[in-house]
Amino acid sequence: MGNTKRAVVFAGDYAYIRQIETAMKSICRHNSHLKIYLLNQDIPQEWFSQIRIYLQEMGGDLIDCKLIGLQYKMNWSNKLPHINHMTFARYFIPDFVTEDKVLYLDSDLVVTDDLTDLFELDLGENYLAATRSCFGVGLGFNAGVLLINNKKWCSENIRQQLIELTEKEHENVAEGDQSILNMLFYDSYIEINETFNYQIGFDKGAAEQGHAWILEKSINPLPKVLHYISNDKPWNQFSVGRLREIWWNYSFMEWGYIVSTWKERGEHYSANIFKPKLTCMNLTNSWCVENMKFLAQALPEVHFHVAAHTFMADELKVLSSFQNVSLYPNSFPILIEKVLKESDIYLDINHEDKLGYIYDLVKKYSKPMLAFDNTRLPNFDDSSYESICSHERPEEMVEIIRKYMENQLCKNQSF
Repeated sequence: MGNTKRAVVFAGDYAYIRQIETAMKSICRHNSHLKIYLLNQDIPQEWFSQIRIYLQEMGGDLIDCKLIGLQYKMNWSNKLPHINHMTFARYFIPDFVTEDKVLYLDSDLVVTDDLTDLFELDLGENYLAATRSCFGVGLGFNAGVLLINNKKWCSENIRQQLIELTEKEHENVAEGDQSILNMLFYDSYIEINETFNYQIGFDKGAAEQGHAWILEKSINPLPKVLHYISNDKPWNQFSVGRLREIWWNYSFMEWGYIVSTWKERGEHYSANIFKPKLTCMNLTNSWCVENMKFLAQALPEVHFHVAAHTFMADELKVLSSFQNVSLYPNSFPILIEKVLKESDIYLDINHEDKLGYIYDLVKKYSKPMLAFDNTRLPNFDDSSYESICSHERPEEMVEIIRKYMENQLCKNQSF
């Protein structure tokens, strides 16, 4: 298959982390070289840092996609109480995914086999490929497994079309975003075999509606994807559906075991473990920290600490998707002093209210201080700064920080 990574998307919040991780373990058990995008709003960095190592050891990667900000407020009504608002997150796949084709998977499923045939399906001019809903008993297709033509979604601004249709229809539809997706793509999708989205969770509905033929369908060999639709979930204390034990097997499966099975097949790669070569700090009383995102992207080997005494606005919280940015909202002076003491450089790059005591600490610990021309402290002696860079040319600051990093490395090597 070569080393081409295959794009997969999950979406969910931290309350659903066990289900997300179970689904991820199951697909990784049978498929390597996966680039997994996880659309979320609140999953901590530490979880991503650890799971990313496992994915990279299997030739893949894990991308933290934070849906934070006004453009991601999914305040649409949903008539199915067991479905979380994060289900609408799949609308935003084109915002994050760079590949032309991507496999979207719900988190209430497990993969039991190799999905190469599905990944390699030619979508042609269709917007997606999906399986019919509830073995044809439901309306249209089930949206829990979607092979998406992301190139087409991007070029035709499908995200905006989905948002506008949802704004108009969300109170009228029975199945949330699944109904909306069916409205938009009812005649422009490829129907795929039910083995790729075997809705085992329909057992309860089939029994209620007297559809015995569904319960008599052969599940030997196991379908390639078992989808536990409805509220009768296998992780509930009790459920009436079949194959609870399959979900629990994957849930308890160790990542180390999954990695080792690929290693035995000769598929093992080095993980890119984050080991910062320099640390920078900023204390802010404002959401506006000049060029922070640019610096974090341009300097992946530098660890940036951003602290505040208050809650942080979305503009700062979204930076938590970078593994080299640590945020400390609601912090205290004694903790901030500790972070500064352990940092190499202080970045005076926040706007508006400045907290005076930080400059005393910078002086106390003899930390070099950098600023932008529009963030430097007014009426402050310029000689207190190592350098004042143009905010319109943030690459100047990048170069200065790089020089510090090189000097630090030389210093460490000389010991």
